[in-house]
Amino acid sequence: MRLFLLLIIILNLQSCAAPMIGGIGAIALSSSAQEKGLGTSINDKVIYVKLRNAIYDWNPSVSEKISLSVDNGSILVTGKIKNIDTKVQLTKIVWEINGVKEVNNKVQISETNNFKNIAKDLASLGEIKARLMASKKLNSLNYSIDVVNNIAYISGIASSEEEISFVTQIAQEARFIKEVQNFVKVNKDKR
Repeated sequence: MRLFLLLIIILNLQSCAAPMIGGIGAIALSSSAQEKGLGTSINDKVIYVKLRNAIYDWNPSVSEKISLSVDNGSILVTGKIKNIDTKVQLTKIVWEINGVKEVNNKVQISETNNFKNIAKDLASLGEIKARLMASKKLNSLNYSIDVVNNIAYISGIASSEEEISFVTQIAQEARFIKEVQNFVKVNKDKR
């Protein structure tokens, strides 16, 4: 029903209807390939946009320093900020968004940004994503990955416990990864 109402609103916006319908088509296409399904995927994308807007409105510099992933209303927040009070306030803002069921705030408190560490994190992230995309055992669209200070954070929806183990193993084998924190859940809804 929400999708139908959204389409009606979009069609009434004549000048920008074509690009928006194309965007909805892209969301629908990518969502249909994911384990969590179209409805949940669209809800997660709506929550993501609300989160990004709320965090930016509160503190634009914090918004630039964090990464968010949303899976079935479960939020994973990663990145680096300078003090604990900011981290606590960030958690409060995330919880205020309608539809949020769980918050995993793994933002690290750090005074420095070392270019060498950033380069290692980017290299690890690229390696993990490439291995997930190359794997024929799983759908890489089901996972969100972030790497901060050589710690890989994985969230998403898996089809089985074996798939979770496989994804964790891929992350552990990345060159600079020292630790993997896994927030992947098994999809129990087998429609």
